[in-house]
Amino acid sequence: MPEKEKVLKIKEFSDDIVRKVLHDEYSPDAHSLKNVVELLSRSVYDLSEMYLNDQCNHEETLKGTLAKMKIACNTVDQNRIKTP
Repeated sequence: MPEKEKVLKIKEFSDDIVRKVLHDEYSPDAHSLKNVVELLSRSVYDLSEMYLNDQCNHEETLKGTLAKMKIACNTVDQNRIKTP
């Protein structure tokens, strides 16, 4: 997947997480919330490092960030109250 597509997918995951967290059906437990915050913080750190460090491997950084965002999004999904 090209870099631009990875960045667009990261943006989509970010938007999805915001929408789900702000929804009334989101009810995380402390462990899940800690996990999501850690993943998102590491993602921001990695993207900042990629922007600031010319020696950084963009492809690997984006690949790792995309994985972290997907895990965070899945964790948020698991903490939604199921409605009948």
